[in-house]
Amino acid sequence: MIICLVIPPSPFLLDERVFMPLGILKVAAALEEAGHKVEMLDLSGYSNYEDIVGHAARRTGALHFGITATTPQFPAAVRIADAIREARPEAMIILGGPHATLTAAARKREKKPGRATRAHKQILDVFDRVVAGDGEAAVFEALTESGPQVIDADGRHSALFLDDAKLDASPWPARHLIDVPSYRYKIEEVPALSLIAQLGCPFPVFVLRGPPFPDASAYPHALRQ
Repeated sequence: MIICLVIPPSPFLLDERVFMPLGILKVAAALEEAGHKVEMLDLSGYSNYEDIVGHAARRTGALHFGITATTPQFPAAVRIADAIREARPEAMIILGGPHATLTAAARKREKKPGRATRAHKQILDVFDRVVAGDGEAAVFEALTESGPQVIDADGRHSALFLDDAKLDASPWPARHLIDVPSYRYKIEEVPALSLIAQLGCPFPVFVLRGPPFPDASAYPHALRQ
């Protein structure tokens, strides 16, 4: 199977190419390890991203598209989905990332439908599948034709949750799929890369134990990766 993964632009940043988004690159690595072909469309820094997406969607053999998005990136993610739909009406479009995760978590905490429920519905109206939480295992459930619209991998009791042992065993981010030299992250003027060294927060920040994060805690991760 061919899957096209998309990184939306972040025009709200002073420089969009400093820290590469490791979450979607970890998902790409999991897909490649399972034998799938992954195409990565990195739109960071592009203002004409809708044209780029439309052109790529018409040329690719992929029928499954996965988009990551933070909350500030969500409007661009919607426009990307619209461009894919216009070029490939038969495509399956999946949304994952922080916005999908936090919106789903907040909706579960609402005692009556409110802002979070409306935001969650806004996502469901646009995307065929929504992954809340870790995507490394959840993406395979999202790719099934008969799967649920929302794949909930958020929470330690989910079989799809990426605990410390699973993170240690998982493949490294698929950095080879993007233009690494175009990212301008330096430490003392030496080109550098960011990494995921642990899950959660290492400090007892008690605010994380309340809504909308009832299951949040620290998951130290071995630094050998």
